[in-house]
Amino acid sequence: MTNNDMKRFVLVDIAKVLDRLNQKIEVLDALDRDTSTSGAYDLHDQLTSMSNYLSSVSNTVVHAINIVPTK
Repeated sequence: MTNNDMKRFVLVDIAKVLDRLNQKIEVLDALDRDTSTSGAYDLHDQLTSMSNYLSSVSNTVVHAINIVPTK
């Protein structure tokens, strides 16, 4: 396995972790929107920030994957 192969492997692994993190944020968002509880929407601003930051990191990882040479 070449150095570039390892870079892509690690970057793809990071992308998978970020996808899993995004799923957790979606679960938290659904829980936060439950108006039958006293804490409804208490995490709205934090979840929005997390989602925005995660999107930025995810886009950066995708860009990094695309610039690592394949040969």
